Amino acid sequence: MTFRQCSAIKHIPDVAKGFHDTQEFKELRQRVSEIRKRLAHERQSKTENDAAVDKSGYKCLSQIQTLRQTFNVIFDRLERRTISEMERSKTSLRNNIQTDVDQIDDVTEKIKMLTDALKDGSDTNEALSYIGFSKCDEVIFNTQLLLQSIANKDDFKMTFQPFKEKTEYLSSLEMLGEVICEGGVKPLLGPDHVFEVEKHVLHNVKVADNKNPCYITGICRLANGEFLLSDNRNSKLKLLNSSYQVMSTSDVPDWPQNVSITGQREAAVTVDNLKDRHEILLVRVKAGKIEQMRTIKCQHPCGGLAHHGGHLYITAKTALHVYDMAGDHGRQLYSDETGKYTVNRCAVSSDGSQIYITNSTHHQLITLKKDGTTLSTLTHPDLHTPVTPHVTPQGHVFVTCWNTVVQVTEKNNQQTVTTLAGENNGLTVPVSLCFNSNNSLLVGQINDDNIVELKLK
Repeated sequence: MTFRQCSAIKHIPDVAKGFHDTQEFKELRQRVSEIRKRLAHERQSKTENDAAVDKSGYKCLSQIQTLRQTFNVIFDRLERRTISEMERSKTSLRNNIQTDVDQIDDVTEKIKMLTDALKDGSDTNEALSYIGFSKCDEVIFNTQLLLQSIANKDDFKMTFQPFKEKTEYLSSLEMLGEVICEGGVKPLLGPDHVFEVEKHVLHNVKVADNKNPCYITGICRLANGEFLLSDNRNSKLKLLNSSYQVMSTSDVPDWPQNVSITGQREAAVTVDNLKDRHEILLVRVKAGKIEQMRTIKCQHPCGGLAHHGGHLYITAKTALHVYDMAGDHGRQLYSDETGKYTVNRCAVSSDGSQIYITNSTHHQLITLKKDGTTLSTLTHPDLHTPVTPHVTPQGHVFVTCWNTVVQVTEKNNQQTVTTLAGENNGLTVPVSLCFNSNNSLLVGQINDDNIVELKLK
């Protein structure tokens, strides 16, 4: 783990001075109200699920008793055992639901206590308000994680499936059938799962002062479910909410090339005008606004961008460079001088062990070790002019190509390329990718005011 040294230590009353007048503090109650509404909604959903599980239990019981009448004396024993198992399963499901309800109630009470404390001291002591705000902000973040965890669960339910064996075999059975419990945490799809596109949806990201069609060269998802986009030809960063609506924008001095998350609310942006500006811009999102913090100047082109473990990986057309977050200790990790765009874009696996780069000149996807040595070079007819690789936390690898998005899977050290989407899915010239937690893949394109959401299964 990498830690950054504190550049200064400030007294909380000094930091909190004027805090009541900030937009961030003024919007806190609205944020709390929204999160409480979501909590109430999820609690109601769990209450309804609890009733549905109870109802499905009675349905199972009815099926069991109906089947029981067919088998007379033998079913006296089997019925008791089956009902017992059903009740145990129902209790287990309801306990799981109650756990979620208890978590929702707990965090709801914490939010109420914090907001009440803020309200009581908001007009007298700014330092206490600042401390309360910080605690509330932390609780909200943890609540968002809880809500995301709950959203990733299917509703529990029970069904009864009777055994279909012959009557003469029933005397050897221990139960009439199997009580099947469904729901809970959705299973994770492994990196060898090949997705299919269920449907695609277009989301317009044009804003009023755009002078050119959108040119979305980068997309990244923030921890709170918002998205940050780089619009190259309009020299803008765009902040989208979880429904893909533009919330705010920030002008960039020159063409933003790519964007990558570096913290819960922080990101890095490569800025390059292809002449004399080669920079890494560090930004953060605060209260629905994009704040530009500082700039790291480079002596080489800045195109593709990835972040892992406090390091920034920057592509420079024919080379891959790595920097720390301060912009120091820059070094070249890999190079290929055999073409103009042999190192176009890059992505890093969630454990940092593998780096993926696209060789657009030679139509290849190259996998490197973290020290820059080559693990594999993939050439395939469907890898036509690959531009941007993207790796999900579960290890799925996607790549934008000339007018398609492909998925690369590996089994027994053999890589396979599958075309995931193309022109029929609204793609023209895709250049950026971002995987959302709800099995959606966002695609940014050249000269297109829409980003394409590919809903996967």
